[in-house]
Amino acid sequence: MNNNTNKLLNMKKVLVVLTLMFSVSVVLVSCKGENKETSEEVEMHEDHAADKADMAMNDVYQCSMGCEDGKTYDKPGKCPVCKMDMKKVEGEHDDNDEDRD
Repeated sequence: MNNNTNKLLNMKKVLVVLTLMFSVSVVLVSCKGENKETSEEVEMHEDHAADKADMAMNDVYQCSMGCEDGKTYDKPGKCPVCKMDMKKVEGEHDDNDEDRD
């Protein structure tokens, strides 16, 4: 009976050690799977946000009816002639060729 008790205790110890090892390995593997941003990715996001802000600052608007023969404005609003809403000019535009208020 003493021999059986020792075997049972040894099996319990082995089972406890295996369970602990399994638990620790699961925790370690799950931590590695997290999506962590590197400093390069953070800088890329910041640069992209700055580019978007620059593009928004370069937007030009003009009357949808063409009342002022292509005159553009840097802010949306109403046309001073016909009072229609200004529309954003799509595509490339050259700031040197346009009159601005």
